[in-house]
Amino acid sequence: MIARIALVATATLILAAFALRHPAPRAAVQSVSVATLSPDPDPADSGAPHHRRFHPVAQAAELVVYVAGAVVRPGLYHLHLGDRYAQAVASAGGLRASADAAGVNLAQRAADGEEIYVPVAGEAPHTRARGTRTRRHRGTPPPDGSVDVNTAGAAELAAVPGIGRAVSSRIVELRKREGSFASLDELLDVAGMTQSRLERARSYLREL
Repeated sequence: MIARIALVATATLILAAFALRHPAPRAAVQSVSVATLSPDPDPADSGAPHHRRFHPVAQAAELVVYVAGAVVRPGLYHLHLGDRYAQAVASAGGLRASADAAGVNLAQRAADGEEIYVPVAGEAPHTRARGTRTRRHRGTPPPDGSVDVNTAGAAELAAVPGIGRAVSSRIVELRKREGSFASLDELLDVAGMTQSRLERARSYLREL
C-alpha cells in the first residue's frame, strides 16, 4: 500500500516536472485591427476656405413713360419691360369720363421715354408706334403764328395741332368767362390742355 502511494506520487512529480519544462503552447491571439469608419469630411469642418458663389438676382427692367390727356392723374410713371398702354393708363388713375377710349391702343407695348396720350372724345386720336406719334389730321393746320387765342373762334382753334375740338371749345368758354389770356402758358388752365399739347400747338399760335 505504501509502495503504491509512493509510485503515484512519483508519477505526479514526473508529470509536473515535464509540464514545467515543456509548457503547453498558448493559443495565438490574433490582434485584429478594427478599421474605424468615419464619414466623409464635411467641407465646413476642414478648415479650408470656402468661396460662396453669389448669383445676383436680375431686376426687372424699368420704363418711364409720360401719360397725358384724358386720364385722372397725368404725369410720369414707371412700368416694367413688356407692359402695355393699359398698365400705364391704370397707373395714371384710369380714363376720365370725357376720354375717347378708342383713341388710344391700350394693347400696345410701352417704350421707354414715350408719351402715352389719351384724347378727349371728339378729338383726333393719337397713336404711337416704336416711339413715333402719328396723328390723323382733320384739315390743313394753320400757318405758323397765325392763330390768336384771344380772338380765334372754336373752329379755327380746333384746326391747331394739339388743341382739337373739345379743348378749343373750352378755350373759348374760359376766355368768355375770365377774359383774354395774358400768355400762351395760361392755356394750361384749360381742362384737357397739357404741357405736351401746348408745345405742339405753340408754333401755330401768335405770341401774346
